[in-house]
Amino acid sequence: MGLGTRGEQVGLRWAAIVTMSVLLVVTSVSTGEAKGRDPGKIDPALLALATANPTRDFAVIVRAALTKTKGDHAAKRAKAAIDRAKGKFGHSLSIAGGASATLNGAAVLALTKDKDVGFVSQDHVLTAKFDPAQGAGTLTTPGLVGIGVPDAWTQYGAIGRGIGVAVIDSGIAPSLDLAGRIVASVDFTTGAPGEPLVAPADPGGHGTHVAGLIAGDGTASAGAYTGVAPGANLVDVRVIGAGGATTVSTLLRGMQWVLANKATYNIRVANMSLGAAATLSYRNDPLATAAEVLTFAGIAVVVSAGNSGPGETTVTTPGYDPFVITVGALDDNGTPALDDDSLASWSSRGPTAPDGIAKPDLVAPGRKMVSLRSPGSTLDQMYPDRQVAGTDLLAPAYFRMSGTSMAAPVVAGTIALMLERNPSLRPAQLKHRLMGTATPLAFGSPNTTGNGLLNVSAAVGSADSASFVPTNPVSDGFATEMYALLVGQAIAWRDPSYNGGVDSNGVLWSDITWDTIAWNEITWENLSWDAFNWAGITWEEVTWEEITWETTSQNVNILGGARGWVLVN
Repeated sequence: MGLGTRGEQVGLRWAAIVTMSVLLVVTSVSTGEAKGRDPGKIDPALLALATANPTRDFAVIVRAALTKTKGDHAAKRAKAAIDRAKGKFGHSLSIAGGASATLNGAAVLALTKDKDVGFVSQDHVLTAKFDPAQGAGTLTTPGLVGIGVPDAWTQYGAIGRGIGVAVIDSGIAPSLDLAGRIVASVDFTTGAPGEPLVAPADPGGHGTHVAGLIAGDGTASAGAYTGVAPGANLVDVRVIGAGGATTVSTLLRGMQWVLANKATYNIRVANMSLGAAATLSYRNDPLATAAEVLTFAGIAVVVSAGNSGPGETTVTTPGYDPFVITVGALDDNGTPALDDDSLASWSSRGPTAPDGIAKPDLVAPGRKMVSLRSPGSTLDQMYPDRQVAGTDLLAPAYFRMSGTSMAAPVVAGTIALMLERNPSLRPAQLKHRLMGTATPLAFGSPNTTGNGLLNVSAAVGSADSASFVPTNPVSDGFATEMYALLVGQAIAWRDPSYNGGVDSNGVLWSDITWDTIAWNEITWENLSWDAFNWAGITWEEVTWEEITWETTSQNVNILGGARGWVLVN
């Protein structure tokens, strides 16, 4: 199956991306639509491509339509629609209310006639471009000192102890700075069915850098290069290969795994220093839906805004979803003063397209950041001049990079500090405190710098009990998937969603047989089911206490993988 079968390539906004444009060519569609076809149920770009290429295979994500059938399950209905269209089923994507599949253009169009189909989008192949920047930021220069990280440690004694942070990225390489705190690693990008990860690894080099900013303890540098939450635990969820390629469905499966293992590893934060060009409303975007599900489940989702500035409407998905915490990048100009700071030129700006939501939510240091190196990784080999020595001068332990991908983990680490101090905080409360305590900036606007610069010590010390409540509704996919739960019927659906791994206790995922999905103890408050309107729901009306998933091991194939490494200063 060639690259075309995986959908049109879209640029993955990852690490430090500054110069990359994404074009999805949308050709005109014949006015002679087949009888019964609903063009409102399909991504316009996919509609054009499928119409022009009826025999070509397309990788798609099928979201089920909302029904009022008690106990109905969205992923199961999506698979049934795929089967009726003679498509090749891929994976159940319960977290997005649907399933992935491969179908030819004619079958894709036929899906829009199916009453069980709510929306069809492309399972895009995403490619990453790195832009490691020269320079450095350490705890002895503005960077983390200027936003109050050491103050939070000393004043509140919080270092993130016991808080699990999922790093959904390219992997995490072992490091002295993370010793004993990578509590689980799972890989969705390579390997035979059931093959465990012998040890954590990061062939790309990006995820390790992100992990160090979250939770590195500075052991290899005598404390010079320390992350925000040096006591936090890390959960390594590898969804991007060494060559920088992945797919939307692979990201969804990684997010689904995080949800399934939330309780096992006390995952309270998910960092996603990645994104893809937003081509649809977040209401129809599967990544946005999955991010909302994690948020409602009690996991704070922190997402980089993207590195496609300085133009407007450049915030990527899932960062453009109103429920996630979206982070832009500040350039501190190498000084502790605020009056010479500026928004990094490449930091993506709002409002979001096409929904017009003000983003990012706040900014954090993101230029010339030093964090952990993944020896021998793609980044390491391409930019050896970015290596930074620790106490062992013979083996540099660190690496310099810039990007909103570096700003997001600073916020994720801050949340780990907040949760250690008050484990009862929900994502909506965390977001409210982060935005409410941010330091106002003399420059910028809600669509460039959000509420201002992250203030770590103020956020950790805040006692504000209010919650952030978006004025925007939940996504259509979230509404679709949750309906069956609301009428009191447990979900049961076989869900092959990862290819193996090992946790810190040596338990192989492949040794477990997972067959059902059970969502228990779901409580909704202040809702009238007789006149229920999903468009009016706010995220504080749901709490999820106990969620268990079961699945089977299955191989993962990532097609594409074209490199797109770009260097910027």
